[in-house]
Amino acid sequence: MSEVKQMSGLSLFTFSNIIKAIRVLIDVTAVWVLIYFALSTFKNNNRTMQLFKGLIVIALVKMMTSFFGFTTLDGIVNTVLTWGVLAIIIIFQPEIRTLLEKMGQTNNEFTNSLSTDDREKIINELVNCITYLSKTHTGALITFERRQSLQDFINTGIKYDSEIKNEVLQTIFYEGTPLHDGATIIKNDRIVASACFYPPTNKDVPAQYGARHRAAIGISEITDSLTIIVSEETGNISFVAHGDLRLINPREVRAQLVAELNWYHEDEGDFDE
Repeated sequence: MSEVKQMSGLSLFTFSNIIKAIRVLIDVTAVWVLIYFALSTFKNNNRTMQLFKGLIVIALVKMMTSFFGFTTLDGIVNTVLTWGVLAIIIIFQPEIRTLLEKMGQTNNEFTNSLSTDDREKIINELVNCITYLSKTHTGALITFERRQSLQDFINTGIKYDSEIKNEVLQTIFYEGTPLHDGATIIKNDRIVASACFYPPTNKDVPAQYGARHRAAIGISEITDSLTIIVSEETGNISFVAHGDLRLINPREVRAQLVAELNWYHEDEGDFDE
């Protein structure tokens, strides 16, 4: 009997250890997945990456103070950790919101429901406008909402509802109009706001890039939007997405728009230049 009880107790002990080991494994894996997802989401955001580096330094200092018994330094680190969490939530509210939105993002069904003719018409209007603005060296900043909402940034500007027309966009960016300063935001097949402002990037960008370029990179670091810049100094056309800025040849604007906006399915074919 004693041997049976001993084996039964050993079995329960082993089973309990296995459950604990599995629980710890799941816990650690979940933490690493969360960290990986956060890092991959904000890898182009210098401000967020600096935060992660700072947290690593604080964690190393905490380990050192605990190991060597530095009471005073340990108390300071604990205070920083206690109030630092609240400070991080306040300072990095846009980034935290972006992370949550990316976790629950869905496809833009309204845009996908546009007919091929409607899409071709909109692309033509955009290409004609961007080409004209480039030739006339008219500065412009046009942002397309994709999966993540840009409502917070729409609220910073003048809201309205308009068709995407070449003439409308030219009028918006004509110097001297109330709407030309700032960004114009396009949602689905409508222009929804102008004179919108974005947080500038903290990246070191070349000196030839001005406020428009810094703003475009900034919005692309915290959302999945596409922003088109037309430089008033050079007339150059740039596409900005995911923190990256690319110069675009005017002859490639149509193809790049189609590729970036993903409005066309592969089986529908490409449009001729």
